[in-house]
Amino acid sequence: MARLFTVVALIVSAFCFASVLAAPNDASRKDQIFFVNGQIYCDPCAFQLQSRLSKPLKVTFECTKGDKNVTFVKESTTDKDGFYNIKVQGYHEEEVCMVKPVNTKGTCTTFMENNIIVPTKMEGVVRVVRVVKPLAFRTKTIDEECYKLANELGLDKIDDN
Repeated sequence: MARLFTVVALIVSAFCFASVLAAPNDASRKDQIFFVNGQIYCDPCAFQLQSRLSKPLKVTFECTKGDKNVTFVKESTTDKDGFYNIKVQGYHEEEVCMVKPVNTKGTCTTFMENNIIVPTKMEGVVRVVRVVKPLAFRTKTIDEECYKLANELGLDKIDDN
């Protein structure tokens, strides 16, 4: 009986030791990498969808811990259609990470949807790519070309609120 207890205790100890070795340490957390993919664009017509008049915007991925403590920022360019792919390095599980437009002195500053919060916790996330929904911004005034485009698309009217 004592021999059986010793064998069981040895096996349990081995499992405990293996789980400690498998747990992520601070060094491996700093080397952790994931990618954030999505699209960001300016809608000068307030259609709330992309049109041929939409323009791509630059994007920033930002993580904060607490109220205002910014821990990570990475700016990225987009392709001609506004698609971006941001490589994020580090462990951001305890932070709130968001995709935002680059704050430029442009005319496209009104956000048409909620902020996009990117999941960073590894619970249930098995892919290294996080795909977020498109971010749409609009201009304060409607571009004159939009009325012509609305007519082509068969839209009743443009809401310029």
